[in-house]
Amino acid sequence: MIGKKNNFILNILQAPLLWGSAFSLAFYYVVAAGWVQHPLIYRYFASHPVEYIATTMFFVGLAALVCKFLQLIWQPNVSGESILGPYIPEEVNINNCDHLISTIDQKPAKIRQSLLCDRITRGIQYVMRRKTCEGLESHLRLLSEQAEERASSDYSTVRIIISTIPILGFLGTVIGITRAVAELASLVGDISFEEAINSVVSGLSVAFDTTALALALSIVLMFGMFFINRWETQRLSRIEAQAESALIGRFYVEVENEDPHLVAMRAIGDQLMQNTAGLVERQVSIWQQSIDNAEEKWRTTATTTEKQLETAFSRALQASAREHREQLIEAEAVSREERKQIAATLQKSAEAGFNQQQEITRQTEVMLSVAQATEQIIKLENALNQNLSALHTSRDFDQTIHSLTAAISLLNSRISHVKSPAVPVRLTSEQAGENAA
Repeated sequence: MIGKKNNFILNILQAPLLWGSAFSLAFYYVVAAGWVQHPLIYRYFASHPVEYIATTMFFVGLAALVCKFLQLIWQPNVSGESILGPYIPEEVNINNCDHLISTIDQKPAKIRQSLLCDRITRGIQYVMRRKTCEGLESHLRLLSEQAEERASSDYSTVRIIISTIPILGFLGTVIGITRAVAELASLVGDISFEEAINSVVSGLSVAFDTTALALALSIVLMFGMFFINRWETQRLSRIEAQAESALIGRFYVEVENEDPHLVAMRAIGDQLMQNTAGLVERQVSIWQQSIDNAEEKWRTTATTTEKQLETAFSRALQASAREHREQLIEAEAVSREERKQIAATLQKSAEAGFNQQQEITRQTEVMLSVAQATEQIIKLENALNQNLSALHTSRDFDQTIHSLTAAISLLNSRISHVKSPAVPVRLTSEQAGENAA
C-alpha cells in the first residue's frame, strides 16, 4: 500500500501538466508584477488570449522534455561486466540460471535500476522459461523494439503540443483578421480613410503575432525533442549492443538430454517468431508510411486552406476599402457643401454684427450727449436753487419793509395829533430795496 502511494505521488510529481502549468503561472506572474518590462514580452506573450494558451501549452511540452532529460541523466550508466562479471563463452548451463539472477539481486540499487540490468534480467528469464538459448537474440531485439516504442510513446504529449500550437497561432490570426474586418466595417463613415487603415493594420499586426509566436514555440519544442530523442535512441542502441554482448554465447545446452521432438518444436517456434517479427516490422512500416502520408496531406490541406483564407480576406479587405473610399468621397462632398453654407451664414452674421456694433457706437455717443446735457441740467438746477434761496430772502426783507411802513404810518398818525410841522416820512418798496442794496 505504501509502495503504491509512493508511486502515485511520484507519478504526480513527474506529470508535465503540473509543472508546465506551474511554470506558466510563474512566468505570467513575473510579467504582471512588472519584473520584466520588455515591450516584446507583452506583445508576443500577453496581448491576446490565444497567446496565453499557446504559452501554457509550450511550458507543458517543455516540462515533458525536461522530465525526460532528467530521467536520462539520472539513469545510471553501467556495463555488462559490472552486472554479470567478465564474459566467458558457454559458462552457464541453461538449466542452472538461478545463480545469475541471485547475483544480479545482490548488486547495488544503482546497478539494479539501470535499463541494461533490466534487459539482461529479461534475457536470462527468457532462457529459464524456454529451457534453451535459441531465439535469445530475437528476444533481445524484441525487447529493444519495445523499449524504443515506449520511448517514442513518451514523446506523444510533446508531438501533440507541437502539432497543436501552430493551429492555435493560425486560429489567433483568423480571429484577429475577423476583428479587423469587423472594425473596418464599423468605422466606415465615422473617421478618415487613413485612420481606419491604421486601425486595421494594427489589428492585423496583433493577429499575425500569434502565428509568429506559435511557430517559434513549436520550433523550440521540435528541436528539443529531436536532440533528446536522438540521445535516448543512441543510449538504447548501446544498451542493446551491451545486452547482446553480455548474453549471446554465454549459455550452453546439454544435447544428450534434449528431446528431439522438443528441438523440432522449438525450431518451428523460432521460425514462427522470426516470421511474426518480419510481419510486425512490415506492418509497422506500413503504419508509419500511412501516418506520414496523412501528416503530409494534412500539411498540404492546411497550407491550401491558409492560402484560400488569405486570398478571401485580401479580397474582402480590398472591397471594403474601395467601398469606404467611395463613401468618404461622398461624405467629403456633402461636408464641402455644408462648409460653404456655414461660411455664408458666418459672413451674414459678421455683417449683422458689424452693423450692430455701429448702432451700439451711435447709441453710445447719444448716451454721452445725454450725460453731458444731464450735467448741464444739474448745474442749472443748482443755480436755480441758489436764485430761489435769494428770492426767498428778498421776500422776507419786503415783509420787514411793509411792517416798518405800517409802523411809520402809525407814528405819523400819532404825530398828526401833535400838529408838528415836520414832513412825514414815507418808505416805499423801491426805496427799501435800494437801501437794502
